[in-house]
Amino acid sequence: MKKKSPMKRIYDSKTFWIIISLLASIAIWIYITDIDKETWKNTFYGVRVELEGEDILRDSKNLVITDLDTNTVTVELEGPRRIVGSMSSSDLVAKIDVSKLNQAAYTSQPYYVALPDGMDKNIIKTIRQSPSTVNFMVSKLSSKTVQVRGGFEGSLSPNRTAETPIFEPATITITGPEEDLKNVDYAWVTFGKGVTVEKSYSVDTGFSLMNAQGEPCSMENINVSADTVKATLPILEIKDVKLGVDLIEGAGATNANTKIKVEPETIMLAGDSAILSGMNKIILDTIDLTDFNSTFTETYTIPLDNELRNLTGITEAKVTVEIVGLETRNFKVKNISCTHAPDGTDVDILSESIDVTIRGTAEQLEKIKPENIRAVVDLTDFKESIGAYMPDAKIYIDGVTDVGAVGESKVSIEIRKA
Repeated sequence: MKKKSPMKRIYDSKTFWIIISLLASIAIWIYITDIDKETWKNTFYGVRVELEGEDILRDSKNLVITDLDTNTVTVELEGPRRIVGSMSSSDLVAKIDVSKLNQAAYTSQPYYVALPDGMDKNIIKTIRQSPSTVNFMVSKLSSKTVQVRGGFEGSLSPNRTAETPIFEPATITITGPEEDLKNVDYAWVTFGKGVTVEKSYSVDTGFSLMNAQGEPCSMENINVSADTVKATLPILEIKDVKLGVDLIEGAGATNANTKIKVEPETIMLAGDSAILSGMNKIILDTIDLTDFNSTFTETYTIPLDNELRNLTGITEAKVTVEIVGLETRNFKVKNISCTHAPDGTDVDILSESIDVTIRGTAEQLEKIKPENIRAVVDLTDFKESIGAYMPDAKIYIDGVTDVGAVGESKVSIEIRKA
């Protein structure tokens, strides 16, 4: 049997390796302990500045911080190497307590370096700060209401027009330092860029605060009552609509022998498509052709629905009606009678004759004799009437067609109890 060498027996011994492990642990412990006791300095750049107590300053004292001269600082810390050497700038915060400030002023305030939670602050020292203080403005907090204005940046479909944009809300309340608010004149909205619209268009969008010269204002220190507004562009259809009159034919005059002239002939309207789609003509009046001999002229106000816009701007139209191809002739009518006299009354016709103008073609007028003309007064509406009256008489022309009386034919009568 081959014998092991003395060194081989030692290396194979469990006791040997236990002793070696124990000695290694003691050496590592001594090394770590030495590192723990070693003091180390480290410089941290870009440490974030944070203000504490801004809500207290704003809510209880109506003050706000502006014009912070720096957002980061540089600090140098000293402490155990294993701690200071393992930290980065993002682990630190330079804090300033502003809750105790009481008046609006430009001030310079010191800060302290806040370490990560759980770290023993007693073994870390701040040995250098650059800058040593932070400067800022303490300003009076104020509020202001400004109008919302804006413009549409798209395009309109043919035969469309747009009204002034509508914004909801119509005003924005802004809150911030008085110095920042004094330059703000209005809130400006732009919307619809690249859009072509044929009906009313709405969108929720943001806005910019502008000064009186139309230049943007900084919103950094300003709070707004709404972050967006609803911008609406009302769209109206455009349509040319004719103007005209209706006729009541009579006394030989019809549409066929009547000339109508309306000035202007059309007007341009803008409105909702639902209203304009069925509107082809605006009727100014109904004209009775028996009310005049040959020519009628009148000026009318153009009637429009309140929801329509008159883009032409003309509010009145002149109407001329001319009857062509007909003549008039005057006759003295003596054949006068009354019908439907009230019960229990007697009617005396005081007019011995009345003058009547008859219109028709020259050929038809030649056929008329005075004895062919009758004036009849209908007393249906005089049921309880007693006394003297001058009612209209209806003129009948026997034996001749396509002719008739024009104008009024009044008869003087007296109604008395029987």
